[in-house]
Amino acid sequence: MVDLEAMTGVTLRASIDHERMGVLRRLVQAATVREILMGAQDNLTNVLAVVLGGTIGAGRADFVALAGLSAGIAESVSMGGVLYNATRAEDQMAALAGTSSVASDASRLTPVFSGLVTFAASLIAGLLPLFPFALLPVSSAILVSMGLSVVGLFVLGSVTGRVAGGGWATEGFRLVAVAGIAAVAAAAVGAAMRVA
Repeated sequence: MVDLEAMTGVTLRASIDHERMGVLRRLVQAATVREILMGAQDNLTNVLAVVLGGTIGAGRADFVALAGLSAGIAESVSMGGVLYNATRAEDQMAALAGTSSVASDASRLTPVFSGLVTFAASLIAGLLPLFPFALLPVSSAILVSMGLSVVGLFVLGSVTGRVAGGGWATEGFRLVAVAGIAAVAAAAVGAAMRVA
């Protein structure tokens, strides 16, 4: 005999899960993927590269922390400004063409919020590779920093893939691969220009 109550419960749970995913998708679209992805991916990769190059080249935790923090803050402000200006320019071009502006599109942010979301995502992600240097010796901190950065990039890519309808694992590995190229380049520069 079929248990209708159990089937109804399963159907209801599936419906609720589908609705939650729709709400999550709308929220992420409101703070569009480009703002979060550009800010977080760029600054996490940038600070990790500075940390690797600085650690290998100079071998000093204080230098690495200072260089990484300076680069992370500067990059956050710069990325926020870039997205503000880009979104503003898109609005102006839409106005000239007589079409709806980016800001009037419900799935996009205004130029100010676009800049703020990018700044926040960039700053938070940029601090991730630096955190281990506040607690650990340089040799351990560099390994933990790389590990945290890889996990952070994979999660960012996975969430982006899930929200955008792509493969979460593929997108996660794609972000890790891009950052890996930057990290290897920075490590090579640090090794070639070693000052310690």
